[in-house]
Amino acid sequence: MKGKAHFFLLCTLIGIAAGWWWTAGRPMPSLPGSANSKAAGLSASGLTPVEQDTVNAAAGLNRGDLPRDANADGAVAATLPGIPETGVISYHDGIMKVAPSVVSLYATSSVGEDSEAGSAGAISQGSGVIVNADGVVLTNLHLIENFDRITVVLSDGRSYPALLIGSDRETDLAVVRIAASNLPYVPLDDAPPLRVGDVVLAIGNPFGVGQTVTQGIVSATHRRVAGGSVWQHFVQIDAAINPGNSGGALINPRGQLVGVNTAVFKGGSGAIGIGFSIPADLLAQVVPQIIEHGSVARGWLGVAVEELSFFPRLASAIGQGAMIKEVLPESPASRGGLKDMDIVTQINGQPVHSATQLLLAISALPPGTPVSLTILRGGVISHSGDGQVIEFDAQELTMTLGTRGS
Repeated sequence: MKGKAHFFLLCTLIGIAAGWWWTAGRPMPSLPGSANSKAAGLSASGLTPVEQDTVNAAAGLNRGDLPRDANADGAVAATLPGIPETGVISYHDGIMKVAPSVVSLYATSSVGEDSEAGSAGAISQGSGVIVNADGVVLTNLHLIENFDRITVVLSDGRSYPALLIGSDRETDLAVVRIAASNLPYVPLDDAPPLRVGDVVLAIGNPFGVGQTVTQGIVSATHRRVAGGSVWQHFVQIDAAINPGNSGGALINPRGQLVGVNTAVFKGGSGAIGIGFSIPADLLAQVVPQIIEHGSVARGWLGVAVEELSFFPRLASAIGQGAMIKEVLPESPASRGGLKDMDIVTQINGQPVHSATQLLLAISALPPGTPVSLTILRGGVISHSGDGQVIEFDAQELTMTLGTRGS
């Protein structure tokens, strides 16, 4: 019995000694940023410097790229650029900057069904954006076209009759004015260009339910709705766009106007999340002309163009440019010496990357502006030691832009 007691006591002492050795001989786990973590050489994220550098490298970051934690004595924090330190994200402040400038718009007709205007009793309902404190409202042309009575309802409930100032069918934009002043408004040209993946917020009055905000991202840029003009280089978004959202604001989280919502994908496919918005850079180019002149005057060459990518051998040899498919007789292009099958590689010394870009660059200039085109003409196939080579005659042509049909 005494032997068993001695054995039990001996086991107890061994257990106590082993426990003391285990706790005294090993460091306690450290919390990030604690004194123990600093003594152990851990970063603010709880990793050793080597481990932290491995994580940073996987994220494509260097130590100098990351913010420093003031409580960690210069240890590199694990916060990635653009990611908030807290899990709470709100776009409230940005929305509240713009929301008072977004209006509801109603258009009706007072004439009979046999008129070119809309049917009597028909109502077109959409949205608009105040772009000037003196009552200048931007909206979509398709909302008010063929209607002779336009009513604008402000976000605070005040209602005003509106008069059409002007429009531009190519971009589906229209500007109306109401008799009010000192209104909240949004500037047209203070936002950076949108990129695929940027967060966007659509503000409008869908189905007349009242001002509504939906959120999404930029799905694509430089898109054109089927049958639309080349100037409709829309931004495609996946924020919910419903009837009544047309003419409303598209903003970024900072509360900057980055577009005007104009269309949603239709068809029998059941597709959702495909909406389109007129980008801010196009608004800044078109809207001031509508306000000042009632319309938009675009430079015109009188050519039909084709993407160079449709001609694989030429695209491989040249890289980029726009193919002149047809030159209209007695047009500025014809008078300037441009010919069918010429390839335009530069306009005013700037590279031409596509046919669409060429047309947009021309239309951005007013009629009467001289332009210089660098072209490649008369491709001739020759043979060398490395195979076939296409040789061109490079020329510089100068011509003066006209207006459509001039």
